[in-house]
Amino acid sequence: MIWKSLLAAAAVSVLAPSAAEAATATVSAVKPEGVAEALKNLGYTAELAKDANGDPLINTEIGGWQAALLFYECNEKTHDGCQSLQFVANFTPEKKFTAEDAVRFNRNTRFASVSLGKDDAVMMTWDMVTGKGIDFEVFSNSVDMFRSAMDTLGAEVFK
Repeated sequence: MIWKSLLAAAAVSVLAPSAAEAATATVSAVKPEGVAEALKNLGYTAELAKDANGDPLINTEIGGWQAALLFYECNEKTHDGCQSLQFVANFTPEKKFTAEDAVRFNRNTRFASVSLGKDDAVMMTWDMVTGKGIDFEVFSNSVDMFRSAMDTLGAEVFK
């Protein structure tokens, strides 16, 4: 019985990456499934899909906010080999959010870009070049910063 428990524990440790292994892994837009897995390892949802052009897309929920990760610089024919990501969050504000508010937010929030659309919609984007891979910790920090920016913007557009 003890041997079965030890063998089962050994099998789990071989198959499942440890926190240390996940922390040393790289994340790259080249491997959309790896980006989705990295989000899941951070405790977020990640549903891999395709956009209207056939490029990878990940629908996610980060910190209670709905967002999407768009993949850019992909091969036009095969839709693989992507080099960068764009985090996107759309907000339908309950409070007035003006062009001046967007300029102020952009000035005060590094890496984020906010724009206004039809019907007072507010869109925040956050770009990240991954190339062949960035450190998992760098990816994690970027996701945390994006979540924080969504929190800040959410406080400004909702009652």
